[in-house]
Amino acid sequence: MTYEELKNQKDFDVNLHYSINEVAILAQSLDTFGSVEPIVTISKVEPFNYHPRDYRDTVLDLEDWREAVKLAQELALTPLNERGKATNRGWIKTAKIALRGILGRG
Repeated sequence: MTYEELKNQKDFDVNLHYSINEVAILAQSLDTFGSVEPIVTISKVEPFNYHPRDYRDTVLDLEDWREAVKLAQELALTPLNERGKATNRGWIKTAKIALRGILGRG
């Protein structure tokens, strides 16, 4: 499985957060601020390394959490060089807009 395939699941809406060393599958938190919490993290630098996390503080039910863990396992079992590039274009676009605002060009 590639990062792009994980992001574009047909039967499961996946929200991802990319960092330098890992990809996190996110779920909406139950807190009043509407934040998101990682429910599974997958290493981008170590093969077969993924970590399910507690989902009980999110809006996910058990079956959706199991599906997220299954997808994370499939990605973790894919060799690192076959996963493709992981970019978060939304984050890049937001950063560019913020930088333009700071520079007074926005």
